[in-house]
Amino acid sequence: GSAEIANVLQFHKVDYLAVAYADEGVELRKANIRSPIMVMSTDEQAFESVIQYNLEPEIYSLNMCRKFDRYLDKQGLLQYPVHIKLDTGMHRLGFDISELNDLTDLLHSSNRMVVKSVFSHLAAGEDPKEDEFTSLQAQLFIQGCLQLEESLGYSFTRHLSNSSATLRKKELQFDMVRLGIGLYGIDNTHERKLQLKPVVSLKTTIAQ
Repeated sequence: GSAEIANVLQFHKVDYLAVAYADEGVELRKANIRSPIMVMSTDEQAFESVIQYNLEPEIYSLNMCRKFDRYLDKQGLLQYPVHIKLDTGMHRLGFDISELNDLTDLLHSSNRMVVKSVFSHLAAGEDPKEDEFTSLQAQLFIQGCLQLEESLGYSFTRHLSNSSATLRKKELQFDMVRLGIGLYGIDNTHERKLQLKPVVSLKTTIAQ
């Protein structure tokens, strides 16, 4: 139950909740969850819900940034909180370092968004064999954050570690960590040091 888990996290004063899609954030707001909620996958159809329920979208491309900027302009909103995703090697979503100048130009030109956090996602934080690549991702992340901070003229929260990196790479915890599958007792690191206890299970009947 997402609302039940969010209530526990809110009680313990976590800084942020993160959901995959806006409708999940709407569900939490309707369940009286007041914590800041970051939406990791936002599209144009979700902008209305994002604004209505005070959700904070991840911005991962110039195209999306322009679309959200235009929507905020129509609503007459300024300084709306957003989260910037950098692509440091996962190659799924996020700004390449070479795009950051264009991003900051857009943010400066309208003043309709304020960057609350900058983050990236590690491709193999659970695997000791890929630690060199993880370190490279961290270096690119730090570089991108410094460039953005200098261009924007203000500070923001930085977060890089998922559950496995939180367990394995304490030096990469920065300002926040994002516990996902670890919250449910799943330790997918190769060391299995914490001996977490799974709290959920999926059971089904084979039809064919």
